[in-house]
Order: sequence, then C-alpha cells, then structure tokens
Amino acid sequence: MIKQHRIQKGFEVLKKNRIRMTTQRLAILEYMATSESHPTVDEIYKDLQGLLPGLTIATIYSNLKCFKKYNLINELSFGEACSRFEWATAFHYHVRCKLCGKIVDFYYPKLTQVEEFVNFKTGYNVTHHLFELKGICPECL
Repeated sequence: MIKQHRIQKGFEVLKKNRIRMTTQRLAILEYMATSESHPTVDEIYKDLQGLLPGLTIATIYSNLKCFKKYNLINELSFGEACSRFEWATAFHYHVRCKLCGKIVDFYYPKLTQVEEFVNFKTGYNVTHHLFELKGICPECL
C-alpha cells in the first residue's frame, strides 16, 4: 500500500509540473518507489533493460535528475565512484556493510545540535549533513 502511494505521489508531482509521463519514466519511477535497496544507475539499468529494450543509461540519469529536482528521490554518494539513489522518505540515516555493501535505513533524531554548534563555532550556515555508519551485516557475520 505504501509503495502504491509513493508511485501515485510521484505521478502527481510530475503531472503537476507538466512532466510528460513516458513508458520509460513510469518504469523508472515505479522501480524507485518500490525499491528496498539503494540502487546505482547500473543496477537500475540491469533490472529494467529486459522490460524496456530501448532503455539507455542516459535515459536513467536524466529521469533520476528530474525526480531529484522535484524531491522524489535522494542521491547518496557514500564516497563511492557512483551514486546510489533512494525514494525520498522521512529523514533517516544509513548503515552500510563494509563487506557486502548492503545499505539499511534507520531512523534517529536529526543531529541538529551538531549543526547548531558548527554554525556557532565557524560562522557557517550549515544546510545539511551526511552521517554514515559502517559495520558488518548479520548475513556477513
């Protein structure tokens, strides 16, 4: 039910902004809205190419850029060469397995005190922060 709501929300946001809903855009939107992982562009391509023979990496990048512009997805870099993407949900953090790379979301109060401290100490206007935990997942243990 939640995943169907995400798809509907994404569809409405794009329609409201007069973004044409192509077959490929809809497939990528549905994929992102229902994904439990944090896929890379290559993973999205691999998973969808059988359904959409004309799909290209460039098409995926341009659609993800569009979704990001309208705050439907988040881009996560984790210091890797290629970004990972996730559906934009409530604020949360990530823990990543340092052996297999699996990423799991977890919710914890936002570290606003840290941001406020940095604002005070440095004069910077901190707009966001990145916080990643690494460990070994239960499957790799």
